[in-house]
Amino acid sequence: MSNSIHQLVTDQFAPTAASYAVSAVHGNAQALAELVALVDPKPTDEVLDVATGAGHVALAFAPRVAKVVAYDLTPSMLEQTLASARGRGLSNIETQQGTAEKLPFADASFDIYTVRLAPHHFADTAESVREAARVLRPGGRYLVVDTASPEDAGLAVELDEIERLRDPSHVHNYSPSEWRQMVEDAGLTVEHEANSFCDEGRAMDFDDWVIRMRTPEDAVTELRRRFTQASPELRRLLDISIDGNRIGFRLPQVTMLARKAG
Repeated sequence: MSNSIHQLVTDQFAPTAASYAVSAVHGNAQALAELVALVDPKPTDEVLDVATGAGHVALAFAPRVAKVVAYDLTPSMLEQTLASARGRGLSNIETQQGTAEKLPFADASFDIYTVRLAPHHFADTAESVREAARVLRPGGRYLVVDTASPEDAGLAVELDEIERLRDPSHVHNYSPSEWRQMVEDAGLTVEHEANSFCDEGRAMDFDDWVIRMRTPEDAVTELRRRFTQASPELRRLLDISIDGNRIGFRLPQVTMLARKAG
């Protein structure tokens, strides 16, 4: 099961590295700056950015820390990250390929572990959190930002269906309470939690959202139907706005910062 999910993720994201490098959602400069400020890294810190994608978080942390390891399942994403690092004159970013559920690093290797807008693709998110706790040094910080399910089970199923129509490699959005449970079960202590929206600093554009993932036309048609005919509850959850043929929306998001004892 894990191998099939990993293959789906690689197949989906290998051709899209360049589009993710310029994604307004992933490259939201204000959101990235707020994350760096939240963690408040020291110049001596070593960072592991898991599921780095096009490297936006790695690039944001690099000027503030000693080293960043940008880690991802998809080689083309790592190539894009290195290209962006070179373009910014950053020499303290290195890359490594692998899965989030089995990190090829020794215990207590990093001061900071970051993962953003990716765990909903993981084959075993709870195992990835346990691995994060393992590779963190005592006192190390774990930062997760991801699209989130509501606590309402019915709406959570509906949101997962929407996400999977757009991107078959989507596995599951976790609710804030599920995230707290996974983090605490891994032995980490939550220090900060915020529930907000994933957007571009403004509403996300439906057409851009499906184009970036190369969603098939029949799935786009079904997604458009679901957005335009959304129940009042789903419309509120996604903050859907419709102006003619243009659909704007925001995805619920959870941000959690936790710390390893010591």
